[in-house]
Amino acid sequence: MVRQSPGKQHRPTVPLASRHVFLDTQVYRALGHNPDNRAMTLLKEQVTSHRVVLHTTDITLLEVRRQIRERVFARRRDLSDIEKDLAPWRKLAPKAAPKSEIGFDAEALSTELFQRLERFLRHECKAEIHSALAVAPAVVFATYFDRKPPFDGENSKEFPDGFVVEALRQWCRVQSNQMHVVTQDKAMTRAVSADEGLLALKDIHEVLARAVAYLGENGEAAAKEVLAKPAFDSSLEAALRSPTKELGYVYVGDLVEGEAYEGELLSIEEIGDWSVVGLNDRCVTLILDATLQVRVEVQYEDREHAFYDREDDRWFGAEIASAKVADEIEVEILVDVDRKTGTVRGAKFLTQEVSIFGPSDWA
Repeated sequence: MVRQSPGKQHRPTVPLASRHVFLDTQVYRALGHNPDNRAMTLLKEQVTSHRVVLHTTDITLLEVRRQIRERVFARRRDLSDIEKDLAPWRKLAPKAAPKSEIGFDAEALSTELFQRLERFLRHECKAEIHSALAVAPAVVFATYFDRKPPFDGENSKEFPDGFVVEALRQWCRVQSNQMHVVTQDKAMTRAVSADEGLLALKDIHEVLARAVAYLGENGEAAAKEVLAKPAFDSSLEAALRSPTKELGYVYVGDLVEGEAYEGELLSIEEIGDWSVVGLNDRCVTLILDATLQVRVEVQYEDREHAFYDREDDRWFGAEIASAKVADEIEVEILVDVDRKTGTVRGAKFLTQEVSIFGPSDWA
């Protein structure tokens, strides 16, 4: 049975101060620029329910397009590097090696990926698109020369953010309204905090939690009910097994040059705080704090029989070895739970990367 800490419980959530929400480019990047990401579909539900009005700018869309293009072209370069090994292998091992070169049109792919996201924002989320490019440059340059946020850092030249923030400020003044700006960029956060019309939030999950704060006792009661059902524990563990493999692991233990991969869920040690971010007749959606016991495969340099050349600052004779390492990790998880049965229908890690400290003798 999964232990639920008695000292940890429902996190009361402050409702959104304004329905109007702007997402910085890093938010889209963190979600893989994927409109099918669960956080994005939940955001769409809040838009459809008129609890959130999504805002963006032309500069934001241009930056997102650039990010997608750079990512796609980087992956094509990765494939080119792989092909340098595959080409001779096809001759050396023609039966097992891939028969033909793997390739794709990076320009076409990046264009299609951006267009899919743009359609989602424009048409499915009905985003209001502000023309930051139309902001008078003199206004932004005045902020720059006065060293006001986001230009208050040394050698700061955040001109795209400067135009975006000014466009949002002007909208708030004209509308006599406020807007939440979701960003983890420090300079942009300072710029937002300097204007009474703009309200900084750290991530999209805070938006989702605040958007459904109206659920109040109904949401809390539904969550407590599903968490207590017998099917919850086993179905949560089953739902996490595959995502655990895809979680990013950074090995910081005592194995030399260790790199961790192939995460395996051993157990769910504890469920901590939780927030309700979605509720309907069939399902309750929660963000859970959880402590998991995982095991990873770590590849490292075995230097037991190697020697160190001080002149070249290199080890010679080291071999690549592997070990299994276990450790506890703290993560945030987004889960959809069937209200009737308590069965977890889907689970996704909101935490992107965790550190593994486990000693090598745990193998």
